[in-house]
Amino acid sequence: MRSRTVANRAALALTGLAFLALGAAVWWGEEKIFTAGLRRLEPAEHRLLLAASSAGLAASLVLLTAQIPLPARRRLHLPAPGCRLDSRAVRHAVRTGCVAVPGVVRARCRLTGREGAMCLSVTLTVHGTAHPDEVMTAVTDGVLAQITPLLAPRRLHIRIRLRVQRPRPHRAL
Repeated sequence: MRSRTVANRAALALTGLAFLALGAAVWWGEEKIFTAGLRRLEPAEHRLLLAASSAGLAASLVLLTAQIPLPARRRLHLPAPGCRLDSRAVRHAVRTGCVAVPGVVRARCRLTGREGAMCLSVTLTVHGTAHPDEVMTAVTDGVLAQITPLLAPRRLHIRIRLRVQRPRPHRAL
């Protein structure tokens, strides 16, 4: 997991715990704790309290929206003027190319990111008898080497996950 994601989730968890503790104090303390806290803060400036709570809410919303991965645009701009590439076609080409590799049973593909950098995540399910190094070599040298130049103006990060298909037990009738 990326360090930014870990920091965002930790901050969201702490914010959620603070709101949960405040809600529990109001609910079970029959507002005694909440009103006592307000009495202590009564001399304080109300605008300051409003600004601090608004800033905390805005920060938690920003951290929450940062967790959502950005899907690739449907139409990707190419270096030639007026030319665009459909991202669904890229995913379909990767899937069909990977399934054509010997030993691969199923392939899934996900393309995320925007103009500057994109991430191509490929999940391959292979037979239990297939050799992973041969499958990886065929996929990286064959399929992905053809796809990378299509997205050339952007940096492309590729993640490949291999899963092994378990043999199914034979059933006797």
